[in-house]
Amino acid sequence: MQKHNINTSETIFQCTRCGFCCHGETTVSLTPFDQQRMVAALDMSLEEVKETYWRITDNVVQMKVVDGHCIFYDSELMGCSVHEGRPERCREWPLHPSMLFDKNNYTTIVESCPGLNRELSYEEFCIQLKAILENKKQDDQP
Repeated sequence: MQKHNINTSETIFQCTRCGFCCHGETTVSLTPFDQQRMVAALDMSLEEVKETYWRITDNVVQMKVVDGHCIFYDSELMGCSVHEGRPERCREWPLHPSMLFDKNNYTTIVESCPGLNRELSYEEFCIQLKAILENKKQDDQP
């Protein structure tokens, strides 16, 4: 299958490192793979990471929130202090597939994220994002 003529996600997004996506009263849920990646990146035991960085409710594991932002947000770095170990949802943000199916979601995210290309129409954004996601899907296949 031929890939779309899209260079990279920079066509529609360039992170400004504003940290807005790291702020709020909740964080993303961590998959088992996210948890393993984070433990490895922190070079700590699973128990230490659980105690220090995670909020666990029943079977839901999330990063703790400190002073209204993710525990890993570092204002001096203007970003994630565990960047290599960050969860998949953080890696893909703000280019979330839900934006393809919900224009209101797209509008909300564009209004909150200064790194998104506001010069593209919603339709053009969707074409670009679909191509990027398709390329990623192909790249992830063995």
